[in-house]
Amino acid sequence: MKDSELLNIFWGEVTEYLEALNKGLLQIEMLETGDKTNFHNLVREMNRVAHSMKGAARAVNLGVIEAVSHYMETVFESALKDAVELTPDNCDTIYDGLDVIQNICDGEENDEEALATVLSRLEQMVATAPAPDATSDSRQMPVVHVNGNEAKSNQDTADLVDDKPSDSNGTPRNTQTIRTTSLMTGQFKSADMGTVAMRPVEETVRITVSKLDQLMAEATELLIARMHGEEQHGEIRSLRQHHAKWQREWRGVRAAYIRLVRRYQDNMDEEMGSELPIILRFLESNQRYLSEAFRNLTQLDQSTAQYNMQLSTLADQLQDDISRMRMTPFESVIGGFQRVLRDLARDVGKQVQFDVIGLGVDIDKTVLDALKDPLLHLLRNAVDHGVEMASVREASGKSPVGHIQIIVEQRGSEIVIRVSDDGSGIDPNVVRVAIVKNNILTESEVATLSDDDVRMYVFHPGLSTKEELTTLSGRGLGMDIVRDRVESLRGRVSLHSVIGEGTTTTINVPVSLTRIRCVLIRLGEQNFAIPSAMVVRMGEIDRDEVFTAEGREMLLINERPTPLASLGSILDIPMVNENDLMKIVTLQATDRAVTFEVDDLYSEQELVLKPLGTELARAPYVAGAALLGSGAVIVVLDVNDLVRQATGTTLPRRRVLATVPAIVERRVRVLVVDDSITTRTLEKNILETAGFEVHVAMDGLEAWRMLPENDFDVVISDVEMPNMNGLQLVTQIKSSQYRDIPIILLTSLAKPEQREAGLRAGADAYLVKSRFDQGELLDTIQSVM
Repeated sequence: MKDSELLNIFWGEVTEYLEALNKGLLQIEMLETGDKTNFHNLVREMNRVAHSMKGAARAVNLGVIEAVSHYMETVFESALKDAVELTPDNCDTIYDGLDVIQNICDGEENDEEALATVLSRLEQMVATAPAPDATSDSRQMPVVHVNGNEAKSNQDTADLVDDKPSDSNGTPRNTQTIRTTSLMTGQFKSADMGTVAMRPVEETVRITVSKLDQLMAEATELLIARMHGEEQHGEIRSLRQHHAKWQREWRGVRAAYIRLVRRYQDNMDEEMGSELPIILRFLESNQRYLSEAFRNLTQLDQSTAQYNMQLSTLADQLQDDISRMRMTPFESVIGGFQRVLRDLARDVGKQVQFDVIGLGVDIDKTVLDALKDPLLHLLRNAVDHGVEMASVREASGKSPVGHIQIIVEQRGSEIVIRVSDDGSGIDPNVVRVAIVKNNILTESEVATLSDDDVRMYVFHPGLSTKEELTTLSGRGLGMDIVRDRVESLRGRVSLHSVIGEGTTTTINVPVSLTRIRCVLIRLGEQNFAIPSAMVVRMGEIDRDEVFTAEGREMLLINERPTPLASLGSILDIPMVNENDLMKIVTLQATDRAVTFEVDDLYSEQELVLKPLGTELARAPYVAGAALLGSGAVIVVLDVNDLVRQATGTTLPRRRVLATVPAIVERRVRVLVVDDSITTRTLEKNILETAGFEVHVAMDGLEAWRMLPENDFDVVISDVEMPNMNGLQLVTQIKSSQYRDIPIILLTSLAKPEQREAGLRAGADAYLVKSRFDQGELLDTIQSVM
C-alpha cells in the first residue's frame, strides 16, 4: 500500500479517536462524585483509544501525535489506579493535547510555544505516575521537534517551557473562581427515549458527501421523469375524454345512420348516388375503428397509471433511501458544543448547565453542517450575553447555575431547533439606543416600533448592544450571519425574549434541500411557487372584508388582524384580477404573517429544486428555481424577503459577490495587504474567483499610499508587517477621510488580547489564519459592507 493511501486511512481513523476522547472526557466531567463504576468504564475505554491512536500514529511516522497519545495513555492508566485525578485543570491539559492533534489533522501548523507548553503540562501530569503495565508498549518515546530542539524524553520537553499551570495561551487559570459547566448525566434526553442509549455497532462503508450529492442528483432526475410521466398521463386522460365525447356524439347520430342505410337498402335506386355506399361503408368501419381506439386508450391509460405508480414508488423509495444515508443524528454535533460551552464557561467564570432534548432527531448532513456555526454562535451569545454571573443571578433570586437548552424536533417537512437560556434577556431599550447610535434608524423612527420589532434588529449587520469588546461577542458580527445562513437553507429564524427571564431563538429549516412542496400562483402572465410550509391560509375573500388600521390595509386571518399587500406591486408585475372576490395567500416568516393578493392559485405540487447561478444567488425575493413536470422552469419565491418588504422591516441584503452589470455598476473592490507573497496570492485567487476586483499591497505603508488612487470597498490586512503594521494601518485609516472603509484583520495572532487590540484599533472584523475558511472570509466581507 502506498504511503498516501495509508495516511488517508489514518486521517479518517484518528478523527474517530478524537471524537471518542472528547466525548469521553465530557462524560467524565458530567459524572456525579463517587460514581466509580462509570468512571472506570469510561477511562478504560479512553485508555484503549489513546493506545490505538498511538500505534496508528507510529505506523505513519507522526511523532507529535504518537507522543501526545502516549502521554494520554499513561494518564488514563494512572487515573484507573487513582494515581492521577482528572480535575478540570487536568482535563484542560488533555483537551489542549487533543487540540494539538486536531490541528495536525486539519493541516494547521501548531504554534511551537503552545506545543511545548502542552507537552510540558502532559509530562507534569505523568511525572509522578507509576510506570505503565508490562503489557503497555514501552518503546522509546519518539523524537518531537519543539522550538527547533529535539525532545527525546520528558525532561527534555520540560526544560523548554514554563512549569506554571496555564491554558493553551499561557494564561494561568484561577481554579478557585472558575467552575466547569454543570453537564449532568441525566440531562441529555431524547424526544422518544428517557436517556441516551449507545447505538449498536453496524458494519459501515465510508463514502464522501459529494458522492451522495451526485447520487441524489441522479435520483432527482428520476423524480423529474416521474413528474413528466404524470404530465403525459394527464394528456392521455384528456385525449380519452375527448374520444369519449366523440363516441357519445356518434351514438347520438347512429340512429340516423341506421335509417339512412335501411332507406338505401330498400330503394337501391340510382337517385341516391354512387358515392353514398362509399360513405356508408366508411361510417361502418369508422365505428369499428372508434371502438378499437377507445379500448386501446383505456388500456394505455391503465398501463400508464400503473407504470407511473411503480415509477413514483421507486423514485420516492430511492430518494428516501438516499436521504436516510445523508441523515445524521443531532447528537453527532453535541460533543463539540459541549466542549465549547465548557471552555467558554470556565474562561468567563460562569456556571452553566447545558441540556439537549431531541438528540435522536435525524437531520440531513448538509443542513446540519450548515447549522453548526449558527448554533455555535447562539450558544456563545447565551454564555456571553445571556447568562449572568453567579453573584448577579443569586442577587436576583435565580440559581447560580445558568441554564442553556437546545430542543430539536421534526414537524412535518421541517426541522425546528430552539436555543434558549434563562439569562437576562434582551432589553429593547438598549437595542433602541444601539440602532440610533449605528445610524440605522432615527429616534423618531425607533419610537414607533414595538419591543418585538426592535429585538429583531439584533439580526442587522454590525449591530452590537455590548459596549465592552470580548473574544466571544466580537464586534457585532454574527447574528446577521446566523440569519443569512438559515435563510440560505430556505429556513427562517425568530426571536423571543423577556427581560430577566431569558431568550429563545427558533430556527426552522426544511428536512430536504432537493424536494419541496409548493403552492403554485399566477401573477399576470407569470407563474411562481411558494413553499407550502410557510403558507398559513389560501383561498378567496371578498374585498369588502378589507379594513384600514394604522394607515394600511388589513384582513382578519384566523381572527387576527394581518397586513394585506399586493404581491404584484412588490414584484413589479401588473395584476389582472379586479373582481370583487380576490385570491389571497397568507405567508408566515419569523414571528409575523402577511396576506398577499395574487391573480390565481392553481395547484400544489412537489417540486425538484435546482441550484441558481452565482449571478442570481442574491437576487431579491428569489429562493431558488424548480422544474415542473412539463420541463418548464418556475421561480420559487423567498417568503422571508416578501414578508419583510411588506411589513417595512427589510434588513439590508448583502452585496452581490459576482458581477451583475444590470444590478451593480462595478465589482466590489478589495485591497489585500500582506507581506507574504504566498498569502497575498492565495487570498487574491479566492476573492477573484468569488467575483471581486482585487488589488494587493506588501505592507501597510504601500496600502496607505494606494488609498487616494482607488475607491476600495473593503481592506483585508495582516497585522505583523514591516514599515507599517496592520494595527497602525487600521488606526490611520479610521482617523482619516477613509474611515468608512471596512477593515478585516486576517492574522496568525490568535490570543484574546491580540484580537481585542485589533478590534479596539477600529477593525470591523478579526479572523485567525489557523482557522481560516474561505466561506467565513466571504461571509465576513458581506457582513461588514
